[in-house]
Parts: sequence; C-alpha cells; structure tokens
Amino acid sequence: MTLNCATPIDRPALSVIIPTRNRGSVIRRSVESALRSPRHDLEVVLVDDGSTDDTVSRISQLVDRRLLFHQLQSEGNANRARNVGARLSHGSLIAFLDSDDVFGPNRIDRLIGFFSRWPNVDCLVDGYVEVSRGANHTHRMPHSTPSNTEIQKMLLAHLIPLTNSAITIRRSAFESVGGYDEAMPRHQDRELLLRVARAHSIWFGDDTDVEKYRLARSISHEYDGYIAGLDALVARHSDYQLPENSQIFRYLIVRGIIKAFITGHWPAAFRELRQWQRAQHLPKDYFKCFLDYRKGARQRFLTQVKG
Repeated sequence: MTLNCATPIDRPALSVIIPTRNRGSVIRRSVESALRSPRHDLEVVLVDDGSTDDTVSRISQLVDRRLLFHQLQSEGNANRARNVGARLSHGSLIAFLDSDDVFGPNRIDRLIGFFSRWPNVDCLVDGYVEVSRGANHTHRMPHSTPSNTEIQKMLLAHLIPLTNSAITIRRSAFESVGGYDEAMPRHQDRELLLRVARAHSIWFGDDTDVEKYRLARSISHEYDGYIAGLDALVARHSDYQLPENSQIFRYLIVRGIIKAFITGHWPAAFRELRQWQRAQHLPKDYFKCFLDYRKGARQRFLTQVKG
C-alpha cells in the first residue's frame, strides 16, 4: 500500500531505494540525507517492510514531492523491499541506501555526474565510513579497477569492502540480472555483484561519501547466520568449489567461528559449528578446514595483492 505518493517527476536521473523495518529512531536521518540534495531530478523511494514501531508516523511528517513511501503489509526481508522499491521507481540510475545509513551531502550530484561521464560503466561500488561503537573506520575501494574476471575473484574471496548503501547501478543492468535474490539470508550485496560482473561493467569509486552505521541489532554484527549465508552463496556460485579456490574457501568457512571463539562468543561459535554440520554445500572435512586456515589467509592475501 502506498501511503503517500510523490508527485511524478519527469525522467528522474537517479532513484534512491531505502528499505526499512522498525528503524523509527533513525529513518528520518537516512531519508533526509538523500533529500537534502536540491536536485529536482531526484526520486527517493522508501519501502517499509511491515514495521511495528513508529516508522510510519515519523515518515508521514516528511513532505517532499520527490519522496514516495510504500508500505508492505507483511514482513519479508530487505531484499524484497529493495526489489519492490526498484520496480516502483523511475530513474535510469538506482542507488541503494540502508535505513540506518547516511549519504554525504554531495553524493547525489557525484553519482549522476559519474554515470554521465562514463556511459559504458553499468555499476559503481564506492567505499564508505563505518561508524561503530563511537569510532569511525574508513573502508576504501582498490585504487584501480581490475578486469571483471579479477573483480569476480575478489568478490569470491571477500576482498572488497561492501555495503548495499555504496552500490549504484543502471536500471537496465539491475533488471537484466533479476535484482536482488530475495532468498539470500546474508551476503546479498556480494551475490548481486557476482551476477552483475558476469555480463556488465563494474567500476570502483575513490570516494567514501556513505556513512555505514553498525547498530547493535545489525545483521552484520552477528556471528550467527554467517555459515548459513555462505552456504546459500556457494549454492548460487559454484566457483567456490573450484580446486584453485579451495584454500580460500576453507578459510572463509572457519574465520567467523575462530573469531567468535577468540572474542569469547563461545555459544555463537558452537551454534555456527552446528550450522556447518547442517550445511548442504560446504565441505565437511572440518579438521582440514581449520588446518588450512593460515594457508587460505595467505592465498587470499596474494589474491588481494594481485588484484
């Protein structure tokens, strides 16, 4: 159900898609960071995924002809909300913004200008500033953009710092790959880009004009669910099973479990071990995976250096 609909904008240059659920305390900060751009060829589509807090009442206070607010009546997930927002939008460019994140003041202008100057680029992936527990950490993309083959290797090895809020893509490319996979529990940005890289050009940006806020309840803060997400990712991208990727693959499986043990999150580590036993696409040679941890880390480092 669309609660308040923006006045149609003739051919918006850029549509910003914001999925949200129960982020009433921060949602206006996110929406306003996109709407503070004075551009008239901007469209912001906010899709609420069945919130039960005060998200709707807070958004109803915002009046801007460039804002479209659509409410889904049942809870799904952020991927579904992103896809719904993309279908409701009209821009030839689509930028994503998570509802607890913030765009920098010049990001909208920069994105539109970049794609205008580079018509052969289908997708731009930028760096970002992570704000967590009172500290900031800047994640930058590699200084040069390698070939799509190398980008796929870097994505498989989890070498590229990713957040959905730093991804901008041409509508034609997004629609051609089918949008986000709504069945992905985690790694949805990585999974999307792996499909994009097969047939479309990806470029790494030099800017870090996105602030990524790690809330206490953010999925990315949780140890639980990483193994299930990796299992789903491997099911969709068989390159993980290639012999040349075996050591990196084993490293990726155990790194979260090892970190959970080291940081004292033992219950989470044991839950992930049990999830590993239930996984359908991950190797079950547990001892070898732990033995290969350092070898995999080394191979991953060499892939990063070459990339």
